[in-house]
Amino acid sequence: MKIDLEKFLIKKANLTDADLNDAEVRSRYGYLEGWISLSVNLLLFAAKMAMGVITASISIIADAVHTVSDVATSAIVIWGFKVAKKPADKEHPFGHGRMENIATLIIAVLLCAIGAELLRAAFTRISEPREVKGNIFVIIALIVSIIIKEWMARFSFSLAKKIKSSTLFADAWHHRSDAISTLLVIAAIIGSMYRIFKLDALFGAVVALYIIYTGVKLIKEATVNLLGKAADKKLQDKIRNIARSVEGVEGVHDVIVHDYGDFKAISLHVEVEPALDSVNAHKIATSVEAQIARQIKSSPIVHIDLKKGERKKYSKNFKHLEKMLKRFPRIINFHTVEILSNESGDFLTLHIVLSKIMSIEDSHALVHSVQELLSRYFKGYKINMHVEPCDSRCEICSQACKQY
Repeated sequence: MKIDLEKFLIKKANLTDADLNDAEVRSRYGYLEGWISLSVNLLLFAAKMAMGVITASISIIADAVHTVSDVATSAIVIWGFKVAKKPADKEHPFGHGRMENIATLIIAVLLCAIGAELLRAAFTRISEPREVKGNIFVIIALIVSIIIKEWMARFSFSLAKKIKSSTLFADAWHHRSDAISTLLVIAAIIGSMYRIFKLDALFGAVVALYIIYTGVKLIKEATVNLLGKAADKKLQDKIRNIARSVEGVEGVHDVIVHDYGDFKAISLHVEVEPALDSVNAHKIATSVEAQIARQIKSSPIVHIDLKKGERKKYSKNFKHLEKMLKRFPRIINFHTVEILSNESGDFLTLHIVLSKIMSIEDSHALVHSVQELLSRYFKGYKINMHVEPCDSRCEICSQACKQY
């Protein structure tokens, strides 16, 4: 029944074959879950509150308040998706997708606040227990409520997985926490039927603690997403595979993804043959960016690195660099050479090792001379040099200086 009803609702919303990566489609999924949740929760709140007043049960009233909080979170879900689908603008160049995480955070904070208030009321009732009226009809009504809320939770989880939405996951947990709290309420009513009145307050406290726990958990998840968590392995592997499919790419590393909901800002380093000129290196970078953007809605930036471990054997540029640096006997060694080409231009970066007793003035003059010489061969390149001190009398350093 659950699967059929879910498919029926998705079909009615014209979302059966929609592109799940499209911002408009994501928002329609959010609206579908939000409006259904809002409508169902309003009906359940009215029913539970009426039963709570009739039976004078703090746990039923607590459960009703929990349900009305779901009405508020459903409204936040709708608002969050409405803002998240807005296109990029001058102030938000990557769009408004992270509004979903903000909506999740708001829902979580509301959960914690409601839980704290209900916990206070439960402790008051523990010290001043009251008789709770309940019967089999109330219990049956609450069981129906549990079934409805659990269906809502599963429906929300299913939609959340389809569009990978933290907001819908949060709302799904809200529905499930309501179902669990109602189950505890039933236990409290049964206890009260046997004249154990404090059981109502105790279970009310358990409900409140569970609500707070759920809220804290969602706050943690939303905060991690807002701070920027690392992309999952599946997405990183997909990006690497796309990059490796481009001819000329010898390796991929340092894949970084900033998630903005339906849009992602991606940066990565691809390795190419050291002998490759800057024009072809730029073409490879552009091709990789185009392929990633075509398969993943994103703004990719590719940095070109030389293929590691083959500079001496294959790189004509490296041999020229080595020959020029030998003109400066005060350079003990050089290493970490990188020749990068991207939209910002061409860059040559290297580290040179000098004696640690050389003065700053002398090392500065030497760097200036080296840069001037290198710029004659590497025309148009921005040359960055990093100076490292080395004591030639140090056995460890002497060994290290034998390596490039």
